[in-house]
Parts: sequence; C-alpha cells; structure tokens
Amino acid sequence: MIAYAIGLLGLLIASIQDIKSREIENYIWIGMAVIGLILSAYLSFTTGNFMPIFSSISGFIICFIIGYLMFVLGIGGADGKILMGMGALIPSYAFPVYSSLQPLYTMEYIPWFPLLVFFNGVILMIVLPIYLFFKNLSNGVKPKKLKEYVLMFVGEYITVAEAKKGNKVVLGKGKDVKLIPSVNDDKNYDLSKYKDTQYVWATPELPLLVPIALSYIITPFLGDKVLSIILPM
Repeated sequence: MIAYAIGLLGLLIASIQDIKSREIENYIWIGMAVIGLILSAYLSFTTGNFMPIFSSISGFIICFIIGYLMFVLGIGGADGKILMGMGALIPSYAFPVYSSLQPLYTMEYIPWFPLLVFFNGVILMIVLPIYLFFKNLSNGVKPKKLKEYVLMFVGEYITVAEAKKGNKVVLGKGKDVKLIPSVNDDKNYDLSKYKDTQYVWATPELPLLVPIALSYIITPFLGDKVLSIILPM
C-alpha cells in the first residue's frame, strides 16, 4: 500500500504539471523509481526473497524500453517517464482477472500492473474522439470526404487565431493535413501564410497523464476487463 500511495501522489503531481506546462519535473519519475527500488530491496533482504527487487529492476528496464520507443515515435515523453517510475515502484499489484491471460500474470519479472494501467488509460482516451465529433457537428462542420470524417474524430475545425493561442497541435488545412502528426508539429507548421479568420484542423493537446492517473485509481477494481472484451480468448 505504501508503494501504491506514493505512485498515486506522483501521478497526481505529474498530471497537474502536465496540464499546466506540458512537461513534468524529472524528480517525480526518478523519485518513484528510486523509492521503488529501495522498498523492494528492503523487502527482499528482510524476507530473504529476492523476487521483489528482481521484479522492480526488470519492471524498470521493460518500462524504460517502452518509454523510449514512445519518445522515438513522438507519442510523448512525460507518459513514458511515469511508466518507468511505475515499473520500478509498483511492478505488481492485485487486480481482478477476467481474461485468459491469468497464466501470464504469474511471470513476476513483467510489470503487469503498470502496463495494464497504461492500457486502460489509453482506452479512456477514446472518450475524446467521441467528444470532438459531436463538438464539430454542433459547430456546423459538414464533412464531405472520408478524410474529413476521420478529422471529425481527431481534431477541431477552428480559426487560425484560435489555433495560435496554443495548447493545440495544428493538423493543417485542405490537402496539407496530417492525421497523425508528431507532438511537435505545431511548432513547425507555418500559420503565417493564413489569415486569422481562416480555418484549420487542430487537435487539443490533452495530456495522456490525466487518464493514466484515473486508470491507476480504477485498475485495482477494473482489472483487465476491457482487455478481455477487446481480445476475447
């Protein structure tokens, strides 16, 4: 419970920082990882069972690899850092099992809990596309092409003036639209060639850490229920 409480505190602080500045301080994920390693080492040496420290180290390594891949793919850096912190701090935690993956969960060197928290957090983000679609409809957007229908779910059709206010990744205009841009594309997209009254597609920069924090709270109760529905076995 101590490790879980520390992880929750770290996620809440990181979520607030991510909302405000789009970045998190390194002391959060590093602190989570260091505390996790210390607690696991203490538990291992006091019980004579070295699986806790082994799980903590392997959890950090596996989550580090995943986090690094996320960074390379431009998905996000803060999310990967928190994943690394969770991998070392709380690689395993009790959760209800609904899928046929239960035999795999016995592999203690794999950080199943952080991975499931991340998975459930991503699923929670599905609410955003639904919200964007109905918001575009309410704003009078009438798609004509397949690409425009897709854009209805991933972005908003807003004025250049509004796009310049920040907190949005500009997807483009007309044929010059990227459905899956890098998180840094808004810094490279030249809006000066458009008038402020013209419209472009842009997606809000909602931090993934917020649904991950929510997932961290509900996963001990939800478990892998969603996974069992998506991948019935």
